[in-house]
Amino acid sequence: MRKAPLTVGVVGGGFTGAAAAIACLARIDRPFRLVVVEPSASLGRGVAYGAHHPLHLLNVRTRDLSVRAGQPGDFLNWAFRQLDQGENHAGLHEGLAHTFLPRQLFGEYVRQRFFEAAEARPDVELTIVNAVATACIDDGGRFTLRFDRSEPLEADCVLLATAYGLSRSTTTGALAPFEALPSDRLASARSVALIGSGLTMVDVLLSARRDGFQGKAIVISRRGQLPRPHAAKGVVPHEIGLPRSKRVSGLTGSVAIACATAEAHGTPWQSVINGLRSSLQDIWRSLPVEEQSRFLRHVRPLWDAHRHRLPLEVHGRVEAEFAEGRAVLLRGSVTAVEQDGDGFRLTLRPRGSERVEALTVDLAFDCTGHRPDLNSPLIQSLVAQGAARADAHRLGLAVEPNGQILSKSGAPTRGLFALGPLCQGSLWEITAVPEIVRQCDEAALSLAKLEPSAEREMELSSYGR
Repeated sequence: MRKAPLTVGVVGGGFTGAAAAIACLARIDRPFRLVVVEPSASLGRGVAYGAHHPLHLLNVRTRDLSVRAGQPGDFLNWAFRQLDQGENHAGLHEGLAHTFLPRQLFGEYVRQRFFEAAEARPDVELTIVNAVATACIDDGGRFTLRFDRSEPLEADCVLLATAYGLSRSTTTGALAPFEALPSDRLASARSVALIGSGLTMVDVLLSARRDGFQGKAIVISRRGQLPRPHAAKGVVPHEIGLPRSKRVSGLTGSVAIACATAEAHGTPWQSVINGLRSSLQDIWRSLPVEEQSRFLRHVRPLWDAHRHRLPLEVHGRVEAEFAEGRAVLLRGSVTAVEQDGDGFRLTLRPRGSERVEALTVDLAFDCTGHRPDLNSPLIQSLVAQGAARADAHRLGLAVEPNGQILSKSGAPTRGLFALGPLCQGSLWEITAVPEIVRQCDEAALSLAKLEPSAEREMELSSYGR
């Protein structure tokens, strides 16, 4: 019997998809066919590391980023080679380790590493499909991927790396965070409403300032939590012993005490938050669903503000916006957004009040962040077959830690994986680079051990005759 090559389909060519492909190229040690599905012409960048603005900085230090599992300093070494030009200046390497480089540069690094990994495997047939995957059909041991502008593809296993899905209009009626506007629209605006107060808000506000906006920015957030800063220099993760509690209140109280204690002894609180990352997935999975929901309702804004931080210089610019009155923070919820002539009319409810107020601004942006699109035809096709189901919070799909998708019955669906942000409801800490890379590596290791199903063995036997 002659075996046909294994076919691995990676749906999504942003950071998560590139990381998945690189992991497969590193871990699957026999010839196989790798198909990467990405509708755009650019691989490795996606929403996070695309071309929104060349001056957008990473929110993570250079030393802490890598698209290769087990090589934590890979991006640092790559960036050093780009800038050092062979002089081997040790001071430059040390300085780069603690800097926050442009996101576009990280996107270029990921793209280069992807093609390098492919070139190093001449026994792997690489195909890039520039199309949108519209369905994935479980054919009992194999999958059929269907596309909007390409022929169907049969694959032995499929890795869904679609992250937050395709760029689309917002559900609030406000403008999308990086929607293209006429060059003079921002410069002439006297007021801008930014719905949401996280990292996306910071990106939109600072981009607007660079593009000539000189008016007032009105940031609207239910909890009013702004992103906190990184420590002045990279910190060593400080692990703490958490109580074996099944209640969010006990866990958050313990973290708060640990942060305060660390500060009192001269250790930045950021080191405590960083020290939690290795155990967060286990902590999240051990919590009852109702406690997870309580966290999402009451604790998430405060946690996100401390977990997803800003470089000190960027944080300082944001602080100056509020201190000097160029930006104001309103605590409340936006209940409606309507176009009002050339501007926008917002209906908002201040926090702690039942009354509603109207706010008219020249521009309004939805900065509430991204979440996976569970209503996409691709995801819906899997759910309709019972091959996948949403997690308990509908933040993504129900999965095992390595990304293997759980079917409607709760059993793992053989050969079918979801990676990165699609897994947040199941694993929580799975939207940042190190966790995504580790999960992609675990998924690739699982695929390397995958044996053909009985139906596939029969097909392979016929193939060899």
